[in-house]
Amino acid sequence: MSTIDLIILGSLYQSPKSAYELQKQIEDRHLARWVKIGSYTVYKKVIQYEKKGFVFSETKKNGNMPERTVYTLTPNGKTKFHELMSGFSAGETRIFLDFNAVIVNMPLLNDADFNECINNIKNSIYKTKNQIQEQLSKQKEMTIFGQMILEQQYMLLETLEKWEMIFEQKINREDEQHD
Repeated sequence: MSTIDLIILGSLYQSPKSAYELQKQIEDRHLARWVKIGSYTVYKKVIQYEKKGFVFSETKKNGNMPERTVYTLTPNGKTKFHELMSGFSAGETRIFLDFNAVIVNMPLLNDADFNECINNIKNSIYKTKNQIQEQLSKQKEMTIFGQMILEQQYMLLETLEKWEMIFEQKINREDEQHD
């Protein structure tokens, strides 16, 4: 199972929800920024959980509103949630950066494309850091856990900014040596 499972099961541990409500909570918490998860995944996962006995579903109708299926965590689902919490908290700390796949392949590029990729990475780090800084300014609306995750991400982005500058300096020195 993955971190996506932990996020969804954790949300259902808090309270029963429809797949739409799960997706909305993921969006509201900006979790898609750190874990690749979309609405299709949420719907697919709750169906899988029901087959595995982690949730049970109940179709509800509220007035004139359309029917909706609400998922509730079962005792097996709560056990799986606790297993995932223990496993992920004890596991290897991994930091996946999509742009590392770009870095590895940069020697294959011509100078213009190479420079474009460096600028794209630099701008992405800067933009993401500013987005998180904006979210941090709204801390009063967040739990302490949400605040701490944003602060962690902000600090990592500050480190990535420093790393990017060093990377550019080393690339420039290497280019000078080859000229």
